[in-house]
Amino acid sequence: MTTFLTARLRIAAYPLTVLGFLSLAACGGGGESPEQAMNLSQVNLNCVQQPGETCNKVQATVMLYAKVTDQRPLWEEKPSAGSKVFDSVNRVKQPDGSWLMDFSVKPGLAEGTYTGTVDFSVLVSPFPGTPNYQPRTASYSITVVGMKGTLSPLRQLSGATDWEGYNGNAAHTGFVPATLDASKFTRRWSWKSTASINGVSTRISPLVTANGYVYFNEEVAIDDSAERFKYIYTYRLSALSETDATAAWQTELKLGDVLGAPGVAGNRLVMAGINDAYTFNAQSGARLAVVRQPNTNGLLVATSQLTAPTLFDGNAYLGGNNDVMRLDATTGQNRWSTSLDLPKLGNVDEWTPAVNAGTVYSNAAGTLTAFNIADGSKRFSVAVPGQVIGGTGKSSLRQAPVLVDDNSVLLLNQRPYPGKSVDNSLSLVDAGSRSVRWTVSGRFTTQPVVARGVIYVGNDSGKVIEARNVSDGAVLWTWPLASVGEEALNGDLIVTNNLLFIAGGKHTHALDLASRQAAWTYRLSGTLSLSRNGVLYIRSAQGVSGSNIGYLTAINLQ
Repeated sequence: MTTFLTARLRIAAYPLTVLGFLSLAACGGGGESPEQAMNLSQVNLNCVQQPGETCNKVQATVMLYAKVTDQRPLWEEKPSAGSKVFDSVNRVKQPDGSWLMDFSVKPGLAEGTYTGTVDFSVLVSPFPGTPNYQPRTASYSITVVGMKGTLSPLRQLSGATDWEGYNGNAAHTGFVPATLDASKFTRRWSWKSTASINGVSTRISPLVTANGYVYFNEEVAIDDSAERFKYIYTYRLSALSETDATAAWQTELKLGDVLGAPGVAGNRLVMAGINDAYTFNAQSGARLAVVRQPNTNGLLVATSQLTAPTLFDGNAYLGGNNDVMRLDATTGQNRWSTSLDLPKLGNVDEWTPAVNAGTVYSNAAGTLTAFNIADGSKRFSVAVPGQVIGGTGKSSLRQAPVLVDDNSVLLLNQRPYPGKSVDNSLSLVDAGSRSVRWTVSGRFTTQPVVARGVIYVGNDSGKVIEARNVSDGAVLWTWPLASVGEEALNGDLIVTNNLLFIAGGKHTHALDLASRQAAWTYRLSGTLSLSRNGVLYIRSAQGVSGSNIGYLTAINLQ
């Protein structure tokens, strides 16, 4: 008896007294003649899977014959050798009565090519003399490629600068003034975190780039076997070569608090913890200073694993629960700290200030506040529309002010977690008149980016990318996520002269701003960064065997 027929017996789940008849009938012992029960069409069981990716549209369409339309098609994988590659299949009944069999490929497969066949079948009747339906068979080939891709020589991308922190620069515009040819995009390399066992989860901070390196902070949480629900945290600050992902240096940080994301400028790198600021030599990884920072509510200073300090002119600017502060990016010494005047039960987190030559801007708890960059004195405050909603005693903002120009500040009052949406509002404040120029409501899910008088933002109301006029907030055009099979946004946006990079729920896309058509798609999504060497980075995660494995993917853009 074949393993396939044995599997069909298990699925049928008949009592033992009936299984004997079933076995006889299935093996042809009752004299039944073999019959077909279905047709296969649109078979595509082949895929090339990049590291960190999940193959999609590995599918086949099954049309059952009329005599078995009361059933659902079954399947069994038979690998040529080694491990099976399919986790499960999602059966979707189509309007014409056929079944779309959508296969899920296992994550974390080792490099190599996996081949075999899939048998599609229906249940065999347990009674002799009834049809003996034979399976239909289709071949599959799943190739998992290696970590290295096209390691072409790096060169500076015209118009690009270092990606120093949240949304790229101290103004948080997310704009890279470069013109790109999507036909030249290739995967350069992939990197994955070392955590790969049960009980270990890994988080990787958003990426920053300078000096030919890509920097990130990796947090590993390991179950404490001695105490239930307790985790031991270890942090590793890393600099990988943009050329080939080799580690230029790594600094282990075994600390008692939580570290945020790094900000970088030139040869200085800064991160913030619960109470302290940490400064590093970005070239060597040497820790320069650890300095306790002041705070007015006795709570967290400025930590978010997702939000980096803003670096500007040799200093770092931090947004805390009730404070905004400036510190020296080398010594860590606090230059000034100013309270946001929030109550202890109304503090905020997960935000960072925006900075220009004269002013530091905070957008917290419904108020835009401008501080003098020299001494932290308050220049003015403007109330902005939009309720800020958070947990008990705290609101997580997940945003930063965007400096459109010297006199215009774009504000999103709050953002939800990726994949979620809440009612919120987008406002433009005139810093000259110190008033709100306009406000629009929506369910905005991305930090807005700005280029040449146009704002780009994701709006879950309508599930679209919107292009809005800076002058009045009016919608210029929209691009539906459904046009590329997306239902939500998983990350932020980056805008260039001619392309808008979009981190969707499943894939990363490059939208041509002239044609408003997708010029490039990559089967992986996450947080995006773009280096001066013309490399797009995608920070993502994949669940494997109870762990959360972090991946970095580098894409050549030239």
